[in-house]
Amino acid sequence: MKKKKTKPFSNPSNSTTSKPASPDIKPDVEAEHVDRYSSKSAKDRKRDERIGRYAFSFFSILIFVGGVLCGTYFLSDVFQGSSGQSGSTEFLAPARPVLATSEPEDFYPASEFRKQSAIFIGCQKNLFLDPQLYGDIAKAVDRKVPLFGVVNTEVEALAGVKIIKDLGLPPDAMRFIVLPSNSMWIRDYAPLVLRFDNDRAVMVDAKYNSRTMREQRKEDDFMGLELARLLGLSVRSVPLLLEGGNLISNGDGLLLTSAKTLDVNLKAEFTQKQLMSMFFDYFGIHTVYTVKALAGEPNGHTDMFMTMLGKNLAVIGEIDPLVDPENSARLNENAEFVASLNTSSGPIKVVRIPMPPRWGQDWRSYTNIILANGILLMPSFSDVDPAIEDRAEQVYRSALPNWEVKRINCDKLVKLHGQLHCISYNIPHFVSMEGIIKNSYPKIPEVEL
Repeated sequence: MKKKKTKPFSNPSNSTTSKPASPDIKPDVEAEHVDRYSSKSAKDRKRDERIGRYAFSFFSILIFVGGVLCGTYFLSDVFQGSSGQSGSTEFLAPARPVLATSEPEDFYPASEFRKQSAIFIGCQKNLFLDPQLYGDIAKAVDRKVPLFGVVNTEVEALAGVKIIKDLGLPPDAMRFIVLPSNSMWIRDYAPLVLRFDNDRAVMVDAKYNSRTMREQRKEDDFMGLELARLLGLSVRSVPLLLEGGNLISNGDGLLLTSAKTLDVNLKAEFTQKQLMSMFFDYFGIHTVYTVKALAGEPNGHTDMFMTMLGKNLAVIGEIDPLVDPENSARLNENAEFVASLNTSSGPIKVVRIPMPPRWGQDWRSYTNIILANGILLMPSFSDVDPAIEDRAEQVYRSALPNWEVKRINCDKLVKLHGQLHCISYNIPHFVSMEGIIKNSYPKIPEVEL
């Protein structure tokens, strides 16, 4: 007789026979209750696991889709606003400058003969004393590079806009930017700009003059910080005393300065080894050389008697020994020394240029120039023999045959103890000017870009 098979975890409702409770079968009944309980728990757990997995997948997809939709909505506005489309009424500056592909020369203090992103022109009160000067500069540059006149207030900026308009020039021939400062000699106190790495540029800001002088010209010393903010650049402060008119870079890691730089920093109790180390660490240069300043010239700056037109091309002033034997000898010695220096493009070629005679106690120079993307602005003086000025101009035309050389009268500037290079400041090509343009006058909608 065959025994009837039973299924494990069977449901008691399917049983056809009801058995009375008996002590003999109690253990079996208890085991049956445990099996039934275990069976229900396992099923519930499997069901809960399936529901959990489905819920997690559903919410993950929901979050992803929501993120895509939100990103499309918000980021599209940013990209459209920063693309410079003609329909936009606001000029949006990026969070940091948009830098072009780097070149090896970008990692050294910028040379002025290379492409510029903009040139700043120190104005301050002189804008109203000599408006023709700024009109002449703007007309000569002819928008080959953006020009920004530096003023102290919005009122002065708007007055500058009117001056440019009254001179019959386009509104963007020279824009104006508010950067409070004490003087128009922006070359001396503005920071140097160079690349920090492939993605970032940096401003290196030195001390400007002695502590006593800084108390009198605090705004000059702090102007660089505001400029860095507008350009979106970081600032590295170096504890050296430096003046931009006394620094000439060949853009290839070589820096020339007068002995004044060495003297004032040695007085600040730096050793010569410390000075050279700071030049190397902060400016990335590999060679610093000193030349002799002009005897009797109060600023002691190199831009009063020399400039660089290429990595290995220097222009150095020349004085008749019968007129000034001491400075004639100094300039000849400087020319001989610079000609002995070597660069990655070969030895430096030195070209001599005549020095105009002094105007009373004021020094004048044809090397105190502005280089502006193919335009060279040379100082000119109304009382100097035209033959001397023609010789000076021919030096530049021969050295830079593809450049235009234009003269700018600097009679009034000389009386203030400076010339063109002293009031100018070049921004290298890899720095974005969007932040400056956004904050300049006239405002963007008024200017045809």
